[in-house]
Amino acid sequence: MASTVEILDAVLQRLQLKLPQLASEYFPESPKNYRLNHPTGALLLSYISSQFDETIDTHFIAQPRTIKLSITVVVRQLNGRGGVIEVLDLARRAVVGFKPPDCKKIRAVSEKFLGQNADLWQYALDISTSGILVEDEEVGTEHPLTVVNYEEAP
Repeated sequence: MASTVEILDAVLQRLQLKLPQLASEYFPESPKNYRLNHPTGALLLSYISSQFDETIDTHFIAQPRTIKLSITVVVRQLNGRGGVIEVLDLARRAVVGFKPPDCKKIRAVSEKFLGQNADLWQYALDISTSGILVEDEEVGTEHPLTVVNYEEAP
């Protein structure tokens, strides 16, 4: 399975490709000090969490994994063309159905109003995808098949 960073990189590239009129970047490490330099707005991608299901019964560890991401939409305008509501629609359309490496297609989970501060409107678009986490087993440690017998043993 692709690493979490590879999945995030793919989603970020998708946002940059589909919405070049906005800044698309990773969520800032210091949100209090974040400054929107783009004239219209930004899409800030962050990793929320992963949830792992029970191990699939095989000879090695394989677990279904649900990966949860969030896109924070930061826009200078609330309504109308270029407003946060339209940007939410555009961001959702850009990522829902997109298939990151080694994952299923992205689906929308929720949207929520985060607040308005210094003439910036902020909403969060939470999305998720899923894949299989497989152990990194060393090759060559398994016992090779040496005898093939086509007769059934009693």
